[in-house]
Amino acid sequence: MIRYIKGYLLIRVEGYSPERFLNACSHRGIALWGLRSAGGAYEMYMALKDFRRIKALARKTGTKVRVKRRYGLPFFLHRYRKRKLFFAGAFLAAALVYVLSLFIWEIDIRGNSRRTDEALLAFLRAEDIHCGMTAGSVDCEEIARDLRAAYSDIVWVSASVQGTKLVIQVKENNHLSAKTQGNLQDAGEAGQGEEGTDLAAQEDCTILSIVTRKGTPLVHEGDQVKKGDILVSGRVDLKDDAGEVTGYRYCQAQADITGEYQMPYEDTVAREYKERTYEYDKGNIRMQEEYFLQAGSWTFTLGWLKNSYREYEYHVEERQLILGENFSLPVFIGKRTAVPCQVASESYTDSQLQQILSRRFERACRELKKKGLEITENDVKIYTEQNAACARGTLTVRGPVAGEVPTRILPDPQVADQTEREDQTNGNE
Repeated sequence: MIRYIKGYLLIRVEGYSPERFLNACSHRGIALWGLRSAGGAYEMYMALKDFRRIKALARKTGTKVRVKRRYGLPFFLHRYRKRKLFFAGAFLAAALVYVLSLFIWEIDIRGNSRRTDEALLAFLRAEDIHCGMTAGSVDCEEIARDLRAAYSDIVWVSASVQGTKLVIQVKENNHLSAKTQGNLQDAGEAGQGEEGTDLAAQEDCTILSIVTRKGTPLVHEGDQVKKGDILVSGRVDLKDDAGEVTGYRYCQAQADITGEYQMPYEDTVAREYKERTYEYDKGNIRMQEEYFLQAGSWTFTLGWLKNSYREYEYHVEERQLILGENFSLPVFIGKRTAVPCQVASESYTDSQLQQILSRRFERACRELKKKGLEITENDVKIYTEQNAACARGTLTVRGPVAGEVPTRILPDPQVADQTEREDQTNGNE
């Protein structure tokens, strides 16, 4: 790149002793590269600034130097020096790219599974975070803080600006409910800086195993617990030599707790459905197409979508222009197609309904396994009726059963005893 900007030459050296010329260039510090033998002569590359220094060397060594090709920006500018509009256009294009690089043209959300991109983008638009805003006005810390405050199941958010792209990475907690998050925040405020969380049962279950890393375990293997029962407390009692509680220490309870419980399952499929038949292959049908170029709020179209089809669908193919990996441009190109079709009411047979419900059930089981749950017993059956079919029953599963809840903050025992004695004294008086 540096050589191209400064300019360089491909030269051919001929004469009685071209080796003397090469040695002289080396002695004077003139860089040569790409040296090769060519029919009794030598060809090589050298910088444009060094070419002006070799005339005396060529005379002294009795060699003849001839330029074969010229490379680099100086020769390009000299060749097109009269084309002022070309350079003006190149300058404006570079200026336009620079101006576009100052804005956000794509918002990329990663890590979300429970909430769709559309829902999160709608929230961001309500917070005035949208495509087209300046990159300098993006407050990544505020975006992360607002998302965590608005969605209780999002426990970690990272926002960063990469080129013209705003990348938001989230991590969801499937076990932490909105009420739990609110209580946790209230407990933190009530504790005046003391923070603690318990682990509570999220289901009515039987404890199969418990390994506590931090906190005070309150249950054992084989215990039957109800939803909401505290399994591991984040409050640790501090006792003196006599065994009396003198204070409390609070922590974030941590434990691996596995339980077994039953969960209901139900899925219904209607017998009647709409069947669409697309008329792609009929020779007398010519689909209407429209090509478009969208730049910001401007849209340019080529083609026509107006048609006389009785039933049709719009199919859209769209692609955003991207320079490199993180330089997204506010330019979209694509094609819209009006596809003719026929819509008819059809009915599933009993066998087809059973196959559909079975595939859905298998997919639901795979989703449970992804969440770390193991199905130990399956009591789901398929019931076929006149207008629909239903898969209904219960599943017995094993897996994590603990979720975070705020630890109840208790008053200091010494302060409580002193307050009680003062109340007794005042009562006696």
